[in-house]
Amino acid sequence: MRRIYYRFPQRVDLSFAMGMPFIETLRYIAELDNTESTKTTGKELVKVKTRVEIAVDRASFGEITTDLLRPGAITEAVDLRVSVLALALRGGGKVPIANDIFYLRLTDQVSRTDIDIAKEGRGEGLDALDMKNILLGAGK
Repeated sequence: MRRIYYRFPQRVDLSFAMGMPFIETLRYIAELDNTESTKTTGKELVKVKTRVEIAVDRASFGEITTDLLRPGAITEAVDLRVSVLALALRGGGKVPIANDIFYLRLTDQVSRTDIDIAKEGRGEGLDALDMKNILLGAGK
């Protein structure tokens, strides 16, 4: 069964292929849900929180459950919403510096998975290439 979000953006920012079968790619990206990492940008320490949700009823997104990750539960295509919150860790506490939302469409191509990335809105923060790097670095 396909899990498609009917308001997925018509224009995508980046398309690429992941060299893994569809269900493996979905599991791989699902592992990003509720993860936190820290990195240094310039002179600041930045904490990055990631949240991954799956299209539920063509109009909204919900939590990814283990039932959805079993083989055959989702076929052909799936839409995901990935929220990335970046917080600068400063002496006085945590200061939000970016809260970006990306839509991902995973399409089954038998031995590989095509991924389309579209950012919600425009402006500062992460871009589609940053999202691709987060995906390629997932689970590593």
